[in-house]
Amino acid sequence: MLIEVLLFFTGLLLLYVGAELLVGASSRIALLLKVAPIVVGLTVVAFGTSSPEFLVSFMAALRGQIDVAVGNIVGSNIANIGLVLAFSTLLRPIRKVLANIKDELIWVVAATGLFWFFASDLVIVWYEGALLTAGIVIFTSILIRQSIRDRKSLSEEVPPVNVGWAWLDGQKDFIKILIFSIGVIAGIAVLAWGSRLTIDSAVTIAEHLGISQIVIGLTMVAFGTSLPELATGIISVIKKENEILVGNVIGSNLFNILGVAGPIALFFRIPVKEHALVFDFPVMVVFTLFLVVALWGFKSLNRLFAFLFFGGYLAYIYYTIVSG
Repeated sequence: MLIEVLLFFTGLLLLYVGAELLVGASSRIALLLKVAPIVVGLTVVAFGTSSPEFLVSFMAALRGQIDVAVGNIVGSNIANIGLVLAFSTLLRPIRKVLANIKDELIWVVAATGLFWFFASDLVIVWYEGALLTAGIVIFTSILIRQSIRDRKSLSEEVPPVNVGWAWLDGQKDFIKILIFSIGVIAGIAVLAWGSRLTIDSAVTIAEHLGISQIVIGLTMVAFGTSLPELATGIISVIKKENEILVGNVIGSNLFNILGVAGPIALFFRIPVKEHALVFDFPVMVVFTLFLVVALWGFKSLNRLFAFLFFGGYLAYIYYTIVSG
């Protein structure tokens, strides 16, 4: 028991270190490439922090537990908004969101609606998976192309990107980008390691305390796959990198649907439980629509929105546990 507690706190420490690496390196790459931080959040950071969802869902499919995939994806998307974004915003409200995020909001609403539509017959099959997979390819391609175009239109010089390490600060931009890219990869790896260590030790502790498997599955496992996003969100807030935070949440939700459910459905028929279709999917849609209203209509997220999202998430978890 003592060892598991130590492993739990070690996992939390690794989450902090991984998030620090990922956010710090990503923001510096954005500066060096003249790319908006929100683009980095929508792509590199989002895809990296969503890797646990992909690994958990894919491994579950290989083990014949394919029904876990949908619950993991839907639950993670709800947690990204109701837990990650809400908790981070409670710490520091997001005063301004760039107008160019509107296209990404349309994408996330369309992907969420399409995912629900494909699940309406209680199964997601290969050709639906192919459409979802094509969606993430198209979205990423458009984002990269737009970033290149915007970068070429900028005429101002990039300010020095220094880290306080004399050797690195004296290198050319190409070397800096290469090293920061290694930092991004290392950050993602440490996040994945930390989240796995944290959730495994938490489950063991819960079992020692006599907590039921259903409660463990509905709370700790769902929470565990969102730990990378949560850690990254908190660090982004501390560093005042609000664009990376927002981009991470929107990009993670998009990737969970298009880049996780899509590829898995190409190889496995994904069954959808009726309870998930009539309850969990609508909750995910409502959370997504409210996020769009906040970011598009008000161009900000204050503590009131954060409180509503967080309260809604706690109510969702409570109902899920009680009804389960």
